[in-house]
Amino acid sequence: MAGLNRRWAQEREKHERQVQPWRFFVARGPRRSATTTPIRLRYWSYAPPRTWVLVAAVVAAAGYLTYVGLADTASAGTDLGRLVAIVALLLFVSVTRITVSQHGVSFDIAGIRRVSCYGFVALSAILDVTVRQRPEDWPRARSASSWFPGATRVYLLYTVDGARAAKSLWVRNPDRFGEAVLGRPMRER
Repeated sequence: MAGLNRRWAQEREKHERQVQPWRFFVARGPRRSATTTPIRLRYWSYAPPRTWVLVAAVVAAAGYLTYVGLADTASAGTDLGRLVAIVALLLFVSVTRITVSQHGVSFDIAGIRRVSCYGFVALSAILDVTVRQRPEDWPRARSASSWFPGATRVYLLYTVDGARAAKSLWVRNPDRFGEAVLGRPMRER
């Protein structure tokens, strides 16, 4: 088990080294601070903020608007502008990038200085990828991203600490995602 954990940690480190030179919005190219041309990412896709972030933003905005309405302040117009800007900024920084590198899959958020990789899964641990329907014999999948228009649900089966685990995520191009993760086209089920 220690060997697998060490390999997972090494692959995560290699993954982060490949992901860091790229800007959060990959289509804009590598960061200016990248000293060498980085290896291209196999796949990337963006997912909107999670449902709980959207609900929290709506509740906070409604609460603030209620407070402003009850307080009847003269600066309500500038307060509304600030509120819209803060909510837009919150939603913008809550966007997740699904990234597949040569070493793994991660769910990244934009940081001020660098991209932070969360939910890393090593490519060597991935057993299978399936589209739309989770097979009966797979474990229950944890959701890793939110639905957005034009997205298709994909299930990822992998091993962690000797046990099988699964994640579900929404991607725009499931065939390209499956090929990037598996290194071959996905099988039909």
